[in-house]
Amino acid sequence: MDADPKRTVAEHLQSAELLYELGQVPDARAEADAALRLDPLSPDANAMAAACALADNDPDEALVYAGAALAQIPGHRRAMITRGYALADAGRKDEAMQAAASLLDLDRTSWLHHVHYALITRRAGAAQPALDAAWNAVNIAPDQPRTHRVLAAIAEDLGMDDLAKRSRRAAAELDPGLAVEDNVHVMPPEARRVRRRWVDADKDDPRWREKLLGGGDDVPYWRRRTPFHGALGRSVLLGIAVVFAVPALLGSDMDSGVRLVFAAVAVAAWVGWFTVLRRHRRPE
Repeated sequence: MDADPKRTVAEHLQSAELLYELGQVPDARAEADAALRLDPLSPDANAMAAACALADNDPDEALVYAGAALAQIPGHRRAMITRGYALADAGRKDEAMQAAASLLDLDRTSWLHHVHYALITRRAGAAQPALDAAWNAVNIAPDQPRTHRVLAAIAEDLGMDDLAKRSRRAAAELDPGLAVEDNVHVMPPEARRVRRRWVDADKDDPRWREKLLGGGDDVPYWRRRTPFHGALGRSVLLGIAVVFAVPALLGSDMDSGVRLVFAAVAVAAWVGWFTVLRRHRRPE
């Protein structure tokens, strides 16, 4: 989306916020990008872009935008929250735990901060701290359905089925409009992720042959000419890599020169497989 000179950064971000809450992440990201074109240093625009990148399963990009927001306002709440989730998603568990703790240092009386602490620490692999924080959120805001739902999600993840059922019932009593078994849509937006579907794997797709073999009218010319565009071609590359790698690694009775040739072919096939996978396997 091109930045509309008639719209302000605040107007773009207002639209982005609404779309983000509705789960329309690509449209929200387009609005955030439009805001950034008007003001690249805007903390709120960078934080929104970070939240969208995180929802789209790109924690590394989320960390870049969150860092840009925090460089302007070190205590920016959305950026701090997003950074915590992004660190956990990126496997940087210790840093994620520290980021979650910084939320409580910012405001220990906020039930929402305890909710995010619980979800971030659980995503980072912690059990008891996540459960304790979820209980704290319930104690701070017992009339808030989301605190009970988060406790239910944490308890269920830890195999505490009775506690999970009781917490879901408590949330349903506070808000009868919520389905008892539905935890996804009451999670904070930062804890949600866009479900990615890979075009090669779509079931019952009438164009499965084109996607398997590569080509199709919607594929650019240079990509149609690539022999390994389709999933079948990539599988062939991977097969070649495995077939040549095994004797190269285990063929102790083979001549060293032959093993080197086999190893070179295996490495080339592996690099080719990885390259075309990254280039052509795109989510819908």
